[in-house]
Amino acid sequence: MSTTIRTITTLCEDTIWGEAPRRHGGALWSSDTQAGQLLTVSETGVTRTALAEPTNGIWFLPDGRLAAARWHGRRIDVLEDGEPAPYADLADLVRGAVGDMSGTADGRLYLDDMGENPHSGEPVGRVLVIDPDGSARVAAEGLRFPNGIAVLGDTLVVAETHATRLTAFDIESDGTLTHPRTWVDLAGLLGENHRPDGIWPVPDGSIWVATTAGEEFVRVDGSRVLDRIRTPGEFAIACCLDGSSLYLSVSRSTDPALDLLSEALPQKKVRGRIARVDVST
Repeated sequence: MSTTIRTITTLCEDTIWGEAPRRHGGALWSSDTQAGQLLTVSETGVTRTALAEPTNGIWFLPDGRLAAARWHGRRIDVLEDGEPAPYADLADLVRGAVGDMSGTADGRLYLDDMGENPHSGEPVGRVLVIDPDGSARVAAEGLRFPNGIAVLGDTLVVAETHATRLTAFDIESDGTLTHPRTWVDLAGLLGENHRPDGIWPVPDGSIWVATTAGEEFVRVDGSRVLDRIRTPGEFAIACCLDGSSLYLSVSRSTDPALDLLSEALPQKKVRGRIARVDVST
């Protein structure tokens, strides 16, 4: 496991809760879901686009368009010339808010349906698959707060936050998910506070995991911890990898007396940032 001391460079401050960081076209994109804005970070600075309806998971389609899952809107839109256009109507499928989203090279999207009362800890969550024509169906169910999603070849891995594990599925030729199995038991490997949120695949088959209250990003493969980036005092939300650069989204309570999730976040007394760290060594 790497123990190299690294410099974490802040790229964007004054966020609330940056979800789904994605690199595209030389820029970093992220949904600041709680602030109702879409962030774009490039060499020219930070652009904040206010949204009438907040987005959560985002993903770039093979044709370069940005697909954006409306957090409570039960649909996916695409942004064309900066304007939203309908892509997939999920009103008959989604039972709660939608979460993270990932995709495959052939244009399929996979999206979390958190389900009703997702924080109950019960297996009410599902993963939906959306075909390139916009049709959608349930791909997997019985998940305990599905969160980050990563595609590793013909395997899909989903972070089950309230189960403190990563769960893997085989991706069949029609996009169906089969043969569920535990890919990493994070509770057993790192402890109960390392509940996974955003995840990102690495070309070698491992996965970077944002560990929320674990206050670190870890690269794991089965029962092995291969690398870790600690963020003491900051809740680890999401990440993405572009070459040797790992992009991180973290947040903290601005009032130490308030619990981050149950008190500070509802009151918007949270300050977040998006940062970059070199993980080439």
